[in-house]
Amino acid sequence: MTRRPGEPDAHAGIHRGVHYSLRRNAAPGYWRYAYAISDRVRAGRVQGRLPLLAIRRVQMCIDRDMRALGRGSS
Repeated sequence: MTRRPGEPDAHAGIHRGVHYSLRRNAAPGYWRYAYAISDRVRAGRVQGRLPLLAIRRVQMCIDRDMRALGRGSS
């Protein structure tokens, strides 16, 4: 599947004070991400055809890691 014009190839943002980056993978529908919490750098791959879906999945990974470290808000 080819991507639509105007869809970004990369995204960078901040979620709960954690800087993250997200870029389109060579495989269609997959995105590569990276972020760091304290000294731990996490990188991986999420699936999502829409950029906003991939962003949300990375934010969920950040939330999960913050809860595991005891820094979550719940």
